[in-house]
Amino acid sequence: MNRRTTLLAAGEWLAWWAGLALLWLVLISTVDTLECAVGAGAAAVTALAARAARRAVNWR
Repeated sequence: MNRRTTLLAAGEWLAWWAGLALLWLVLISTVDTLECAVGAGAAAVTALAARAARRAVNWR
């Protein structure tokens, strides 16, 4: 992968992560440190899966 492709992939992953982390914060009832850590981790894993699924559908 070249540098541009890497930056685009990182940007896409970051956009997915930000959206999913925000969704997590909206849906939880209490915001404490553990909930934020779990939400950030879950959003990271799900963002990776979302990017992989999009690539599988688009064959890129």
